[in-house]
Amino acid sequence: MNLLVLSSRPPWPPARADQLTVDRLLRHMAGRGHRVDLLCFVESAREERALREGLGPVCRRILAVRLPRLVSYASTAAGLAGSLPMQVSYFRSAAMRRKVREVVADGDYDLVYTHLIRMAPYSRDLTLPKVLGVQISQGLNLGRMIEHAQDPARRFFYSIEERRVRPYEAAVCGAYDRVFLCGPRDIAEIEKSAPLPNAVVCPHGQDIPKLERVRAGAREPGAIVFSGVMATYTNVDAVTWFAREIFPRVEREVPEAKLWIVGRRPQRAVRALARAKVVVTGEVPDVVDWLRRASVAVAPLRIGAGMQNKIVQAMGAELPVVATPVANEGIGAGPEREILLREDPAGFARAVIALLRDPDSAARLGQAGRRFVESHWSWETHFSRMEGIFLELAGEARGGAGAPVS
Repeated sequence: MNLLVLSSRPPWPPARADQLTVDRLLRHMAGRGHRVDLLCFVESAREERALREGLGPVCRRILAVRLPRLVSYASTAAGLAGSLPMQVSYFRSAAMRRKVREVVADGDYDLVYTHLIRMAPYSRDLTLPKVLGVQISQGLNLGRMIEHAQDPARRFFYSIEERRVRPYEAAVCGAYDRVFLCGPRDIAEIEKSAPLPNAVVCPHGQDIPKLERVRAGAREPGAIVFSGVMATYTNVDAVTWFAREIFPRVEREVPEAKLWIVGRRPQRAVRALARAKVVVTGEVPDVVDWLRRASVAVAPLRIGAGMQNKIVQAMGAELPVVATPVANEGIGAGPEREILLREDPAGFARAVIALLRDPDSAARLGQAGRRFVESHWSWETHFSRMEGIFLELAGEARGGAGAPVS
């Protein structure tokens, strides 16, 4: 099968969840014998060089369109008077539109995969088989941001974007043969605007560390870890809420308790949380090194949609997880069996305290979480299903039973 993948960001190096997903998709499809071409934006020549070095051996062709950040800012500002979501205006490019038309005309593609709704303007009108990796309902995510935002200016900004995103994401989803979302909750949210009969629950996976590495050292008593990109508003809100409303309750009951906030680009509000028992690491070489040393992982997200990588990463490291129901929506781990779910600060704190006080129960929960991840959240599990859908659509377009794997 000849596959064209459209991505708003270069998937190498994979610093963000969307980049990691595209990187692993490219590798899976190429490894299965499909010929894969990548077309994406880059901000600079340096980004393009890194992209070609990292994925050159994987892709048949890599095509990059230069889009400097200042140009994106200008496009976003110009789009404020219109109705397009700002995240779509940010990636508006006549050069990308021309390049897509050019490569589709020249390439014998069986299918086009587009990652995220921000790239939909470049593929929604194509006549060959096409699918859209929606991942999450942006309307759902923005609605939760509005609910919890403390800054009036930020809340106003999110309100504008939510009003634009909801009809847009429903409209673009209808233009594709299949759309992939992380969970039923995301589908239900989009269906508030329009039916979505072409939706498929098929989230992305996660790298699972080898068990011998996870068990190589002892866990530190009292160590609680929160991991993620600390420039993301959802993570800033979550860790700030935990550090201010929940962790002090834990400290009072477990004197040796300490909190590790692990992740790149910590914002000022996150750095301000640092004190004797709260460590803000910034970027680390490998988050698994922190997960395998901690005793409990927390995911106190009040804002979000889709799949939370931080939970799957922690479970893969046999680490017991306490999370909010919002954080578990796109994952579906079994409450009290594979994960503990709590919403209020007091209940969340009690669950963390109980695990810190009972290492045997914590170990059992961590082992159950690991088994759940191994069964449900490997890249192979989700991409194999996606590959089957690709082949089915390509086969229907060619009038056969399926496009052959070559």
